Parts: sequence; structure tokens; C-alpha cells
Amino acid sequence: MNKKRIFSIISVFIIVIGLVILYIKTDLFKTKEQLFWKYLLIEKDEIASVISDKDMERYSNELKKSTYIKEGNILIESENKLINPVNIKISEKGNKQIDCKNISIDLNYNDKNIGSTNIIKDDNYYFVKNELLGSKYIGIENAGLRQIANDFGLNNTDLIPDKIRDIDWVDFFYINDSDLRYILKKYIPICRKYVKNKDYIKKENVKSDNYMKDLTVYELELSERQIKNVITDVLDNIYNDDRTLKIITKKISIIDDESKYCNVDKLKEKIKEISNYFHNKDVNNEKFLSIIIYKKENNVVKTEIVLKNDRTLSIEKKNENEIVLKQYNVENLKIDLNSLSGIAETILNYISEVTYNKRMEDDKTINVKLNIICNFGVENITFKYNYVEQINNNVEKILRKSDIEFIDLKKYNKEMLESTLQKALKFDSFQPGRNYYKIF
Repeated sequence: MNKKRIFSIISVFIIVIGLVILYIKTDLFKTKEQLFWKYLLIEKDEIASVISDKDMERYSNELKKSTYIKEGNILIESENKLINPVNIKISEKGNKQIDCKNISIDLNYNDKNIGSTNIIKDDNYYFVKNELLGSKYIGIENAGLRQIANDFGLNNTDLIPDKIRDIDWVDFFYINDSDLRYILKKYIPICRKYVKNKDYIKKENVKSDNYMKDLTVYELELSERQIKNVITDVLDNIYNDDRTLKIITKKISIIDDESKYCNVDKLKEKIKEISNYFHNKDVNNEKFLSIIIYKKENNVVKTEIVLKNDRTLSIEKKNENEIVLKQYNVENLKIDLNSLSGIAETILNYISEVTYNKRMEDDKTINVKLNIICNFGVENITFKYNYVEQINNNVEKILRKSDIEFIDLKKYNKEMLESTLQKALKFDSFQPGRNYYKIF
């Protein structure tokens, strides 16, 4: 082989390697579709790292077998001072291994202390003591709470849980690398299958919010029919996907380990029911959903989800510890205070911004801040919650069930409860025939 041929082969090899590197490391030669999914997955990883990562997972696992202390504060205030500020100080200490904790709550209204409450959780019981309710703790077993609420005359109890659960949100959101790769490899191609090349849009030099220029936008527009096809195909695949079913049941058990959907067969029945609903749903080809990714240089600065005739949601990672969610252009705003579900929907509709910040101070201390702004038109009301939690093996004595005197709420009848509520709420009397629990 002569030198000229050897040189040609080496040159071609170098060029091929160079093109491969350019393809992998840059956006050259990539289609609009490839670039959209590339940056969507980058944004997914960035957001997930704030909520749960391997450091958070290690902390959570250590916490499960340790004692801890937690100091937090809730502040509710209005921008134009239409309501007086409410400040709630919360101190907590506990032992996760035996599922026992003590909570002290101090309530201040307009800078004046209006009461303190002590709560003990132990032996699947909650015990509450407040000076308005008497000198003893009132205890309630952490089971059958919805039925107890019904027995005492509360309406619309569907959103009241049967049991209060300490949910490990780090564990809930964390998915190991192997499972994550499997899910992405299996289900992203299904999503892409129903999207045509014309549905992907790329725009240059776009202006948005604080980024006034030089933004590149990748947008995906989907019709109702495309959404239906994606949902039904994904559900039908999950139905026969043992690995994904196992992942889902595990996550459900973290929220509610007594849920019937912790059972794979029951979960499959529900998936089939939802799938049949969408299979039979009449849809059209009109635009229904847009996903818009804003990129500056090689970084995603914001992602928007636009729902036709409903609302726009945006999510933005401010730094390595903080994400900001915004909601705007909400259609059909209404206030419904007639039920718990109506109240929850009303609050969700009027939320305009949520800021979440989680930071590891060290391997045993975590700092969390959550700010929620509700825009009611004439007034913005802000809810600020922050706490510092520390794994600490030198926690002072934690009170347990055997250390206190208490009255079991199950031994109360409705009349005794109303008498207690009269003291707490300072009602002179309960009017016959009037339901004081109606909004619940």
C-alpha cells in the first residue's frame, strides 16, 4: 500500500471521526425533531436534580434510621396589606426508625401570639394539646379518619385520607439510572411516532422575559388526536410492561401503602379502564397543546406548556438549587368554596408562581424554601414556607404515648365534640339544623 493511499485512508478516518464528534457535541446536522427532544431531556434532568439526586437519596436513607430536629416557619401575607400577616413557627424532633415525633406550633396573627399547639405522633396515634381544648391531649388513631369525619357530620369527605402518611418525596421522585434509561428508551419512541416533522418549529432571536434577545426556540404542537394516540398507545404498552408496572406500584405504595393499586392486577384494571375511555373519546385535529423550549447558547432557560383555551405553565431552573413554576392566561376562573375539591381547584387556579429551593448544607443538614404566590386580581397573597432539617443523634427526650395523659377521640360523641369546638371557636351556641362543616 503506497503512502498516498495510506494518507487518504487516514484523512477520511479523521474527517469521519470529526463529523461524529461534531454531531454528538454540537447541534450541527441535527433535525428540529432531534434538537427538541435533546433539550427537553436536558431540561428534565436539570429539574429532577433539584427535586431529587443521589446526595438527597443518601440523606433520605440515613434519615430513615436516625433521630432528627426540624425548625420551620410559615408566613402568609398580602402585597397591599389587605389582610394582616399570619406567622406560624413549627419546631419538630423525631425518630424515623420508630416513627415517633413531637411537633410544637406557635401561631401569630398581626404580630400577636394567639395560641400554641403541641402534637405527638406515636404508636399509629396522633395526640393534640391546645389550651383551648383543655389540659389533656386528645388522641386519635391514625386510621379510618374519613369515616370518623363522616360520623361527626362533615360533608364531602372524599379528599380526607383514611390515614395521615409521612411521604418520602425524595424516594417518590427518585428513579435509578437503569429504570430511567429503560422508560425513556421504551416510551419516547412511542411519543415520537405520532408526531410529524411539520409539528416541530424552530425560531431564532426570540425575546422572552428577562432574556431580551438571542434566544432559540424549539416548539412542538400537538392536536387532540395526536394526544389521544400517544396516551392510548403508552397506556396499552404499560398494561403489558411488567417492569414499568412494578415501578408504578412502588411509587403508589410510597403515597399510600394500603391503596388497591399497589396490586399489579388492580392497577392493570385501572389502566385498561382509562385506556378504554380515551379510545372511545371523540377528538378533532385542532391544535390542543404546545411545548416550547427556550434555549440560550447551550442552556435551556425556560420551558412552557400551553393548553388551548385553558392556561399556560412555565418552568425555569434559576440555579442548581432552585426552580420556578409560573401559571398565567388561566381561562374560566371561578371560586368554589362548597367542597374540599372545589376549594383545592380554586386555590390551584389562582396560583401564579411557585418557587422551590432545596439545598444540602452538609451531609446531615438540608434547607428547603417554598414560596407560593396567589394572584386574586386586586391582591397578591404569598405563602412562604421554609425549614432546616438536621440528622442529629443527640436529640432531647421525645415524648411518647406512654408519657402523657390523653382522651381518645373515638370515645367522643358528636355532642361532646361540638362542645369542645364551642370553646375553641368561641361560639355561644350551635344553632339547631345548621351544619357548621358544610364547606368541608
